[in-house]
Amino acid sequence: MIKINLLGVAPPRTKAAPGPPATRVFQVVTFVGALIVSFAIVGVIYKVWSNQVAELEQRQKQEKLRQSELAGVKAQNEKYQQRLKDLETRINTIQALQNSRVGPVEMMSALGNVVNRTGDVYLFTLAPAADRILLKGQSGTVDSMANFIGYLKNSGYFQNVQLQQFYQDDQHARLNYRFTLDCLFKSPTGAVIAPAPAGPQEAAPQGTAPQAPTPRLVR
Repeated sequence: MIKINLLGVAPPRTKAAPGPPATRVFQVVTFVGALIVSFAIVGVIYKVWSNQVAELEQRQKQEKLRQSELAGVKAQNEKYQQRLKDLETRINTIQALQNSRVGPVEMMSALGNVVNRTGDVYLFTLAPAADRILLKGQSGTVDSMANFIGYLKNSGYFQNVQLQQFYQDDQHARLNYRFTLDCLFKSPTGAVIAPAPAGPQEAAPQGTAPQAPTPRLVR
C-alpha cells in the first residue's frame, strides 16, 4: 500500500533511548579475564617450581647422606689398607729373617756338594760383592777349574757364574792355577742370597764339604 502525505510536511524522527557504551564494558571484562588467567598461570608455574625445588632439596639431602656414608666407608677402607700394609711388612720381615737364617746354611751345603765333586780344587775365600758371591781358590789343572765352574752352573743353586781371572802359581815347587769368580746363589724358595762378611776360618780338607755356618773358606 502506498501512503501519501497530503500535508506536505515530513514526520518527525523518533530518537533511540540512550544506553551504556558497549565498548568500555567489553574492555573491563577483557581486562578482568586476562588478569584472572594471568594469576592462574602464575599460580600453576609457582606450584610446579615449588615441587621441583622440594624434589631437588630432597635429592640434595639424600646425596649428603650418601656422601657421609661413603666417607665412612673410605675411612674404614684406609684403616684396612694400613693394617694390610702392616701385615705385609711383618711378613716380609719374617721372610727376610728366615732367609738370612736358612740361606747361608743352604749356600754352604750346596757349595760343599760342588767342591766334593772335584778332585783338586781348593777354595780360599768366600765373600759378598754387592748382590753376588765372590769366590777365590786354586786348582791343580785348568780342566779341574773348568769342571768346577761347570758343576756350579749345573747345580741349580748358582747362577750367572763368571770367571773374573786366573793365573799360574808355582809356589812351593808346585804348579797351580789361582782363580777368582763370582756368581749368584738362588735358594730353593726363589730368594737370591748374598752371604754376610765374616772373618777367616780354617777350611775343610780337600774333598770334604765345608761347615754350614762358615761364610769363608781358607786353605
